[in-house]
Amino acid sequence: MTLFKRASTVLATLGAAGAVVGLSAAPAMASTTLTVKISNGGSYTATASKTVLTDNGVSVTCTSTSTKHASTASGKIATGTHTATSPVKVGTAAKLAFNNCSGPLGAVTTHVQALPYTVSVDSKTNSSGQTDGIISGTKVQVSMTGCSFTVTGSVPEFYTNKTHKLSVTNKLPITPLNKAQLTVSNVSGCASLVNNGDHPTFVSTYTVSRHFTIKST
Repeated sequence: MTLFKRASTVLATLGAAGAVVGLSAAPAMASTTLTVKISNGGSYTATASKTVLTDNGVSVTCTSTSTKHASTASGKIATGTHTATSPVKVGTAAKLAFNNCSGPLGAVTTHVQALPYTVSVDSKTNSSGQTDGIISGTKVQVSMTGCSFTVTGSVPEFYTNKTHKLSVTNKLPITPLNKAQLTVSNVSGCASLVNNGDHPTFVSTYTVSRHFTIKST
C-alpha cells in the first residue's frame, strides 16, 4: 500500500473517533435564542453498530462484533429547561470508544482526549420530533508508522424523539444555525498527504438507552 492510502486510512479512522463523538462549534451563522425542554433526562449509554469516516474519498469503517459494539458512548442529559443563544448546552458525553475499525491498511490507534464533550441543541424541533445538535470539544490523537496528527472540532447530529436515535451526519433534517466540523492539526510525517486543515466527515447512528424527549422552540 502507498503512504497516501495509509495516511488517508488513519485520517478517516481518527475522524470517526472525533465524530461521536462530537468538538467545538464554529461561530453562529445566525444569532437565535432557543428554549429547550428535556423530559425523562438522566444518565444514558449509546451504541452504534457501524461507523464510517471519510476523507478525500477514502473510508474507514468500524463494525460490531459478537462482544463489542462498533462505538459506545455514555454521559448525562438532565431533565430541565434551558434558554440561551444557540447552540444550547443540554448535556455531556463523558466516555467514548471505537472498536474493530478497518481500512485499506487495517487497524489504526486512536486516543480520545479532553472528555467530557459537550452536547448542544442547534435548532427548533420539527413536526417529526427531530432536533439538530452539535457535539463539541473533541480532541483525538492518532498515530501509526510514519504518520501522526490531532483532530479537534465538532460534529453535527440530530436526535429523533420517536426512535430515540442520535444520527451523526452532515445531512441534517433542519437547516443548522451553526457550522460544525472536524479539523486536522499537529501533523507529523505523513509525507504531506495528511494536511493541517483537512476536514473529514463522519456518519453513524447511535441508539440511546434512555428515552429522553427534546422539545426546542
